[in-house]
Amino acid sequence: MCTMTWFVRDQGYELFFNRDERNSRHRALLPAVTLLAGVQVVAPTDTDAGGTWIAANQFGVTVCLLNHYQFEQIESYKDWTSRGQIVRHFSSAAQVGDVATHFSTLPLSDYRAFRLFVIEPSGANCLCVWDGHAPRIEHNVSSPKSSSSVDASHVKGLRRALFRNLGLAELDSTRAYLAYHASHLPSRSKESVCMHREDASTVSLTHVAVTAEQVQVRYADGAPCKALLGEPVGIARQSLHYDPSIRAFS
Repeated sequence: MCTMTWFVRDQGYELFFNRDERNSRHRALLPAVTLLAGVQVVAPTDTDAGGTWIAANQFGVTVCLLNHYQFEQIESYKDWTSRGQIVRHFSSAAQVGDVATHFSTLPLSDYRAFRLFVIEPSGANCLCVWDGHAPRIEHNVSSPKSSSSVDASHVKGLRRALFRNLGLAELDSTRAYLAYHASHLPSRSKESVCMHREDASTVSLTHVAVTAEQVQVRYADGAPCKALLGEPVGIARQSLHYDPSIRAFS
């Protein structure tokens, strides 16, 4: 139950992520800077399971998780590992290729179905998909991406149609994208990007802005139709340099 959009700019991008959750889940911790595998990472924390659904690092790489409800495994008895740990696992990646290379090495059968989106400052991205049966990777996918635990095909189709009808694919306007994420079109319901149901709702909006100099994360702690984005949590962006002696980036 989430919606993610992004647009690419010179040497960077902006990404927007609505987190939709059941009312029974606890409030998340606000985004903070942590050090993971020697890399600075900005991420909120899911207080129910300790992981996260979005993380941006000093290289300008952002990793996001969307559940894949329509492909949930049948086994309801399994002691699943939290999918939020996957984001933490890959949040120190220096580039999209690092995640794509190691995705299939995860013990995927320990996780419920998910889609893992990764984007780097060049705009290159990939979507790592685990449908509960076989992994696959889609490269350079287009915005938006969405998930819903109720009537998924219908809801996702409406959100894509709204994105298209607003002409957002041709825009790089922060204001226009924020308006989309706060939208109640076609109605304030399970269908809207800012989602409202009796048992669940949009509980936060995360905005990541990557430039040549820095990585900033702003967070609305509540439904974006009401909650305002807080002050940015920023870190300096570190560029990768190709070292021909080791044929790798450093």
